[in-house]
Amino acid sequence: MVREAVDRVELVLPDGRTIDYAIQVSPKARSLRLKLSARDGMVVVAPPNLDRQKLVALVTAKGDWIGERIAGFDAVRHLIPTEPVARPQTFDLPALAEFWRVEYKPTRSRTVGARIDPPGRIVVAGAVDDVEACHAALRRWLARHATVTLSRWLANLAEPADLRYTDLAIKNQRTRWGSCSTTGRISLNCKLLFLSRDLVRYVIWHELCHLLERNHSERFWMHLRHSEPAADSLHGRMRDAWKAVPSWAQRGAGLVL
Repeated sequence: MVREAVDRVELVLPDGRTIDYAIQVSPKARSLRLKLSARDGMVVVAPPNLDRQKLVALVTAKGDWIGERIAGFDAVRHLIPTEPVARPQTFDLPALAEFWRVEYKPTRSRTVGARIDPPGRIVVAGAVDDVEACHAALRRWLARHATVTLSRWLANLAEPADLRYTDLAIKNQRTRWGSCSTTGRISLNCKLLFLSRDLVRYVIWHELCHLLERNHSERFWMHLRHSEPAADSLHGRMRDAWKAVPSWAQRGAGLVL
């Protein structure tokens, strides 16, 4: 059930909640896309040739799915800045006991890159007046750094326990610290480096134990508590773990559904 407003459309979700969303027509859009933003709320990006009535019907049909995504977004909404974030000058990576200074070097390049020079200092060079481009370059550097360090960490825990995963992917996800696929592929969030070592170890063990038990049954928790005796207390601390992640490390200002 929908009721059009002047600039926005009201949507009643299957659970009875009511939300409203904006429709943004984009010549570049090839299909319907939904975004959640801390500043703009829900935005539906649509191609110019999509009939408005059909658009509303398509959004309404996704009501259950939208409700689930909004619930996940609300859990991390406070972490997404609504105002511009400055370029970081320093930052800590507690997981590795590392402290980094950041130097910004303008060049004629239209792009921005980040490199280590020397150890303990990151040089961000290029069109450094573009703050978001600097953030993106630092996020790419963070992902590279996490690929090297977390892959070693994962192997060091898995091998003695004879737990065999098929592959490792390092991602920059907004709402998940890690996952384990049915094929044994483990994904870890590069933002884990902002957490304490015991929390990172907990997340890695959590995903490794999914190689033994795919769900979160009592058997899964038995395996996890055997591998990490402090699992219960660490699990509780993970609820606030996102607060340790600086705003610049968050990928974008919203959530693409």
